[in-house]
Amino acid sequence: MLFVRAYPRESQEMVFDAHDRAFAFFKGACRRGIYDNMKTAVETIFVGKERAYNRRFVQMCGHYLVDPVACTPASGWEKGQVENQVGVVRERFFTPRLRVTSYDELNGWLLDQCLAYAKAHPHPEFKDRTV
Repeated sequence: MLFVRAYPRESQEMVFDAHDRAFAFFKGACRRGIYDNMKTAVETIFVGKERAYNRRFVQMCGHYLVDPVACTPASGWEKGQVENQVGVVRERFFTPRLRVTSYDELNGWLLDQCLAYAKAHPHPEFKDRTV
């Protein structure tokens, strides 16, 4: 299932809001988050996977019980699934190019599209199950 939201720029407030809205959409949080060394989360990159995360970002991860994992710089293969999903979102939701008057209008439309996509594409592991 996809969740997409647009923001005018990347800031800590955007990162926190995006997590809050995504976890509300999915009705729960993930155990592990994979991050692309964004400056709003990572202060220092060490050798390998070691990172010094921003204090507020660590607090947010602790609040949601998410274990942050950072990608290795210049290792595109680590982000393959994320990059694939970006391509799917661009193709499905932004072709042809949208014309909207505000971020609220765009995000409302994106939420509707995410719900429609989820109904049309059930998760393979849960396709034949009922709750």
